[in-house]
Amino acid sequence: MGGPEPAPYGSGAGAAARGDRARTAAAHAAASWLSMLRWAAGLLPPPARARAVAELDATGLSVAAAPFYPVRHGMRAALHDTRPVDERQGPSGRELVAALRSVETAVDGDRLLDAARVDWDVLAAAHARDPFPSVPSRALIARRDCPDPFTVALLTPWRAEVANRIAARQKNRTGPAERRSAYRAHTAPLVHCHDLSDEIRKVLLPHVSHLRTPLLRLLLAPGKAREVVRATARLDRLLAAVDHGDHGHLPRIQAFWDAVGAELRDTLGEDRTAWTAVARRLTRHKGSLRELLDTLGDPVPGSRKHGPDLRVLIQAPPSVLTAIVADLDDAALERAAERYVGDDRVRTADGLLVTALAQLERAGVAPRRPFARWAHGALAHRPGELAEVAWLYGGSPDLDGSLIRLARLRPDLRRRLAAAHAQPPPAVDPVAELREQHDAVRAQLVLDSSCPDDTPWPRLLEAHAAEPLPEPVLWVLASRPGFPAVLARALPGARTEDLAVQGADAARHALAHLAGRSPGDVLDHLHASTAGATIHSIRARGTLDDRTVLDTARPAAVPLLYGRGLLPGDRSRDAWNSACAELFTDAARRFGPGFWHCLAHRLPIFEGTLPELLAPRPGDALASRLHRLAENPNRLAEDPGEPAGTSPVHVLLERYEERVRAATALLHPDADLPGAYGPPDVRRSPDAHGSPGIHGSPGIHAFPDREAALRLLDAEGENLPLVARVASTVRPGLAIALPRLVAPYLRERGRIAELVPLAESARRTAARVADRRGEADAEAALGRALFLLGRYEEGVPACERALALFHDIGGPHGAARTSRDLGRVLLFLHRFPEAATVLERSRPLCRDAGLPLLEGNVCLLLGHALRHLGRTAEAATAYRDAVALLDGNVDGSGDGSGRERALDAAKRELDRLTADPT
Repeated sequence: MGGPEPAPYGSGAGAAARGDRARTAAAHAAASWLSMLRWAAGLLPPPARARAVAELDATGLSVAAAPFYPVRHGMRAALHDTRPVDERQGPSGRELVAALRSVETAVDGDRLLDAARVDWDVLAAAHARDPFPSVPSRALIARRDCPDPFTVALLTPWRAEVANRIAARQKNRTGPAERRSAYRAHTAPLVHCHDLSDEIRKVLLPHVSHLRTPLLRLLLAPGKAREVVRATARLDRLLAAVDHGDHGHLPRIQAFWDAVGAELRDTLGEDRTAWTAVARRLTRHKGSLRELLDTLGDPVPGSRKHGPDLRVLIQAPPSVLTAIVADLDDAALERAAERYVGDDRVRTADGLLVTALAQLERAGVAPRRPFARWAHGALAHRPGELAEVAWLYGGSPDLDGSLIRLARLRPDLRRRLAAAHAQPPPAVDPVAELREQHDAVRAQLVLDSSCPDDTPWPRLLEAHAAEPLPEPVLWVLASRPGFPAVLARALPGARTEDLAVQGADAARHALAHLAGRSPGDVLDHLHASTAGATIHSIRARGTLDDRTVLDTARPAAVPLLYGRGLLPGDRSRDAWNSACAELFTDAARRFGPGFWHCLAHRLPIFEGTLPELLAPRPGDALASRLHRLAENPNRLAEDPGEPAGTSPVHVLLERYEERVRAATALLHPDADLPGAYGPPDVRRSPDAHGSPGIHGSPGIHAFPDREAALRLLDAEGENLPLVARVASTVRPGLAIALPRLVAPYLRERGRIAELVPLAESARRTAARVADRRGEADAEAALGRALFLLGRYEEGVPACERALALFHDIGGPHGAARTSRDLGRVLLFLHRFPEAATVLERSRPLCRDAGLPLLEGNVCLLLGHALRHLGRTAEAATAYRDAVALLDGNVDGSGDGSGRERALDAAKRELDRLTADPT
């Protein structure tokens, strides 16, 4: 009796959990697509921006982006709630103020604020009347959306424990609009370190010596670290914050040493003795930097036994640095660089060590064996800083080997290493000579000496076709103008960011292959940093201009993903936004109303570039016209002088319906389409609302294959909400049939959420025109869609309404299927007695409708419900009936794989119940 209650499907609990995760991942993917389009819409002028936002809010994509909360796993916690602020159910106003004053820990305050609708004006006024105690203040100040004036107010009077909580802002403790759910999308933008405003820094600086390490790192922003160094009275505490920084804090660590170096150079000048003394004492000094400089002449017992710190030495003027390093032997040099290795003996500051080596080179220090050893160790972790240590080439076999291997991917390093060799004579046969080279540096020398300006591409392609050229040679050729795509494809496992830095033609190829999988999987398999690194490297080097990047990058989601991730302080952000805004503004103007609506459905499955995505398409005129009609209902009325059903709008919808029906019939010939509730030989005839038969007119819109039908549905499927809105007035039969007509296609494309607004619109239309059969169909479609989305509580009343309507109108097929759906929803909600009752009543309905496979599925579900109620004998009987009905029966549903899965599940459960425990 102990232990957790088993899932409704027993051994299928894992599949149910996987379904929960899949639906959650789909919701995150929809949110990511929507966020990219919202970013693009924000680039437009204000009037166009407002229309774009309205269209995006009205799409099915915005419905799909709603978070999914599996009831069974209890994930409705406010901490993971990502609903907009105006939809949240937590306290607000005075209730929030009272609740905040009663929280016992800062974590409780965090959760309370995450679940609340926060009005900062109300909170600031309450604090002004009666300042919040320490605990709620710590929760308030940790919010990144906390206004700067209120942050300053929370810091007055000064409380160190409150101030230190500001560091929690860099852990993505943001407002509800930005916070993510329990399952993080793979493409979630990186959390950047939060820069404090000058207003907050002004309050913190007088107390800098009492702040904790995370907050000290926030204060050490590049360009603002010097004031922190001057303000601190405990340099050792500030240095401790720096010493424990990882790669993510390298800019701030470097900012600290730059600030220290500037202060030292202003005071010490080129006094070699003073620099040596400071390099010995600074890292152990427990006062301010000014105190250290003022007492340099005073003797400090034991200071001479400590060697100088290289981090201090490299801040010295070049002449001083060269002289001091020349006086140190190799062992002393090694000791001087010890602090570049962390306390845990992990090299956490390799980037700083490479920078130090570059400064030694610029100072004119001669290469030494320790330098080569440091560079080899550092580059093993950070191979990006290569050209800065090329001056050490030839000093160590290990370093030389690493540089030669890495020179394949870096043209600048490759050329610097080639310059260290003597130029060979021109080769008689450059192609044959290149084939003999398995070293990128040697291959670079052959090309530079034999064909410096004109690459013999025809001969190289002919030779590569006969026998592939060595990989190092291909990388060298990639930096040459005219690099052909066939050679780019021959590079085994080449990363796009590596290929992008070789040259203009290689960069074009890299941009065209940023997604290695289908475009619909871009957000799952293409991390934001991959696209960002590729495009950033191209733009930083000026290899291609922004418009060329936009014209070449594919799929179209990639440049949007990159643009959305650019920070406001990025100097290249404005140029990129301007180029994107020009494209979107022009396309939206040419398309007209409905542009963003269609774009939302087109982008997730589009394989081409951004200009190709925005280029006019044959269906655009239809979408624009439908959107205008939906916004102006008065224009939908037919001309009294025209015969009924002959208006342009009516003909437009009729053609749309015929094409979609024909495509769906080919894509899913035996799917549960409107009218399929009857026997297989019965098809729904044209009804009073103008809906033709289920397969349309014979011979119209024939498709050569399944892929052609799928492409048609992808194109026409963009206009589903528009068609539903227009058809509800002009062609009610189409609006009523639309949910069940497109349900198989939307399920295949993973767009289940779009069925909900379609079904609700169909229900309203059917009720308005008194079509009870259509209303029952719409309610049944709504219940099934809500079940597939995991919204079980909402699915129960929809299924109950549909079942009541089917009973009233005498629809045995609809009643049988809907009762099965209702029992399944109740089962997932753990309402086992109700589920068993509904499923027991469903069996005679299935028999009356002549649906043995459906009855077999009902028996399987009934067995699950009875087993959870402890009625094992009756459950075993239900499983036996399910096996008998599912084994060999075919009722035209065409779902052979589904029948096999259900049959296997029934046999498995029956074996488990009837197994001999001995």
